[in-house]
Amino acid sequence: MPAVALLLLLVAALLHASWNVLVKRAAEKDAFMWWAWVVSSVGYAPVLLFSPALPRAAWPYILVSGLAQAGYSVALTRAYQLGDFSLVYPLARGAAPALLLLWAVVFLGERPSAYGLLGVAVLLLGLLSVGGMLGRMARPRGARLSGAAMLAALGVALCISIYSAVDGAGVRIAAPLPYTVAEFIVATIALTPIVLRRYPRAVLRREWQANWPRIVLVGALILLTYALVLLAYSQSHVSYAGAIREVSVIFAALIGWRWLGEPLGTARLAGALLIFGGILIIAAAG
Repeated sequence: MPAVALLLLLVAALLHASWNVLVKRAAEKDAFMWWAWVVSSVGYAPVLLFSPALPRAAWPYILVSGLAQAGYSVALTRAYQLGDFSLVYPLARGAAPALLLLWAVVFLGERPSAYGLLGVAVLLLGLLSVGGMLGRMARPRGARLSGAAMLAALGVALCISIYSAVDGAGVRIAAPLPYTVAEFIVATIALTPIVLRRYPRAVLRREWQANWPRIVLVGALILLTYALVLLAYSQSHVSYAGAIREVSVIFAALIGWRWLGEPLGTARLAGALLIFGGILIIAAAG
């Protein structure tokens, strides 16, 4: 994997874990997240005015991916309502690379090498360990993950794998930044009627008034983070890049432990080493 692509993915992973913890701490998570999508779409919309027009062939990818992003947002906030951040986040992010690998092979025609597959397998084992998914002994004492939270997290993983595979093809025919902006606008439009049906306008106004600095920060980071990922997709195998970007689970586990008071445990430390080893294998030989 090119060094530039690897660096882009590591930066994106840190940013992704950071804005997710802000969403987790919001009281009205769906309203908070919707405002962040609005801020992101409106704030970055001028990019479309100063970029070459997106190819007509890119729009089917943009529409499908935007709808998958909307589904991701709904499932993500639901999962955070039901379970601990440091368990929900690793499960959601950890299951996605396995699904993405399948889509990349079937729909994008990628053929990972034996070392690449080994690296993905080691990374996935680490992700599951960090998420406490390898049994009760691996799960930190006091951590909370109900069956409903697990289903919501797996829904997040499915949406991630779908829009990642679609976007891996889309950025081969369109520039990553304007493509991402258009995709986020589609996602925002799809989310708006869902949020407006669920929340009275007064609740939405209160959420903005109470949390607008954090909302603006998340809105800025959410699109920037994914644009970096798509730039890496354009330079590397989507299956590899999609796996490496999930190193964000290490940052999420540390954030959950340090700032949210959630347990860490030795299994997560071992999992972090496995993730690091998987990344090294992919970077060096994948």
